[in-house]
Amino acid sequence: MNVASARRIWLFGLAAALAACAPSEPPNVLLVSVDTLRADALGAYGGPVPTPTFDRLAREGVVFEQAYAPAPSTAPSHATLLTGQEPQRHGVLRNGEALAEAATSLAEVFRAQGWRTAGFVSSFVLDPRFGWSQGFEHFDANISERGSTMRKGRAYPGAFWAAERFDGFDRRATATTDAAVRWIAGAPEPFFAFVHYFDPHAPYVPPAVFGERVAGAALPMQGRHVPGVSPEQLEKLVRQYHGEVLYTDDALAALVDAATRKSKRPTLVVVTSDHGEGLGQHDCLEHAVHLYEEQVRIPLIVHGLGDLAAGRRVATPVALADVAPTVLELAGLPGLPAPDGRSLASAARGGAEPEPRPVFGVRRLVSEQVKWDRGVKLSVRRGTWKYIWASERPHELYDLAADPAESRNALGEQPDVAGELRALLAGHIAAVPKLHDAAPLSEETREALQALGYVE
Repeated sequence: MNVASARRIWLFGLAAALAACAPSEPPNVLLVSVDTLRADALGAYGGPVPTPTFDRLAREGVVFEQAYAPAPSTAPSHATLLTGQEPQRHGVLRNGEALAEAATSLAEVFRAQGWRTAGFVSSFVLDPRFGWSQGFEHFDANISERGSTMRKGRAYPGAFWAAERFDGFDRRATATTDAAVRWIAGAPEPFFAFVHYFDPHAPYVPPAVFGERVAGAALPMQGRHVPGVSPEQLEKLVRQYHGEVLYTDDALAALVDAATRKSKRPTLVVVTSDHGEGLGQHDCLEHAVHLYEEQVRIPLIVHGLGDLAAGRRVATPVALADVAPTVLELAGLPGLPAPDGRSLASAARGGAEPEPRPVFGVRRLVSEQVKWDRGVKLSVRRGTWKYIWASERPHELYDLAADPAESRNALGEQPDVAGELRALLAGHIAAVPKLHDAAPLSEETREALQALGYVE
């Protein structure tokens, strides 16, 4: 029996278990991923600018204070979000790679069990050509040049310039929200909707009203630096980033309102991100470079069901791979096959803190010429300690309790801790499929990503 046949049998087999675990009225489910959103950009996570919608969802729902993306880039993290598997297992290790048909996604599970499914994405990286539409009855990736922040002809370094592949690289939150709200208004229930916003991603061009709202905010700029960027320009960029977060917050308000007011049926809302942003920490403005906290620590907020422990904040570190199992259990469905993540539903309902587990990360250069002995970083966090292995740089060890900014490498002072974490990381690598060299990108995809600065 091949993998595809086995997966179909598994999906159909879920029906037998529904009677025992499904709630009396299955909820609608809204899963929102905000690209490039650092956890500490939100007021609910101690950010410098209040974010009304995110903060309200946090107050009324459950906040996971220490949630981590598996990679500082869009495609690997979204594949993990939708499958519950680590990048080494699902095989998407860089932008431009396709999610395998053999993978089982959240949308496929919901669709097999009667939910109507739709996805709305805001970036070419999540285009259907890369497998992201599997399981969705409706998948909206209609990104035009008009309104794209990376459209051809824009004076932005790395902007996409070729019209043959697609018109624009991204679309603004308002357009994505409008498309999602239209579908939600007419969708039979229950529904599963996945909505991806791109706006906090560079080039940081918030609509004027949101830029004005952060004009007087006191930003944490101490110690931040980017080569070739003046302190004044860096502060302006960071301020504009927060303006983009506020713009996304405003769009999220309309989206959540449309989903929750549709009927009296409960609506599970889960909000998270694929990675953070450097914003001048560790000499980096953007992402896809490091595995430091600012690039991999993300928000995770769960809201909307009556049995959730409203106002709870869960302190245990958790992983993006935990989201899919959590969503399925909260919706009353059995779990995915062979997930690397675990369900956090019990903690969200007021149970004990999740059992502490190591949290792993991987960073790989986009270029297909880079093999696994170059351009690779791996990390593991256990407790307050975080170890970073790099193929071409000195390894690093940080005590996040004493040094949350990861400014002092404690590797020489704590060789035993480093050795334990290195062994833990090696065991993790051995437990999942062998780290492989990715298949070559198509020429058009390589050129598109290179033009955007994703290929080094």
